[in-house]
Amino acid sequence: MNTLILVTQKKGLSFYWLPRFFGLLLLPGFLFDTEILILLQSLILLHASLGLETIIEDYLHIDLIKLQCLSLAKTLSILLTNINILYLL
Repeated sequence: MNTLILVTQKKGLSFYWLPRFFGLLLLPGFLFDTEILILLQSLILLHASLGLETIIEDYLHIDLIKLQCLSLAKTLSILLTNINILYLL
């Protein structure tokens, strides 16, 4: 319900289409070069980060805890992406 309201108000249009766009990019059929694998794993982690951010924003109602969890989720997402890239290189 909230997503439909955001889309109709043009506030959350990119937030609505971004996970769907990355979901289409994750379809199988890629040649698994190192660059493609880095891109694929980065998109998977970005998709997971967007989902985790949505869950935190929807279900945590205390602002301080919500801010801490969001910053922890972003930090872990960046850290995991960097570890993935360094591991594959």
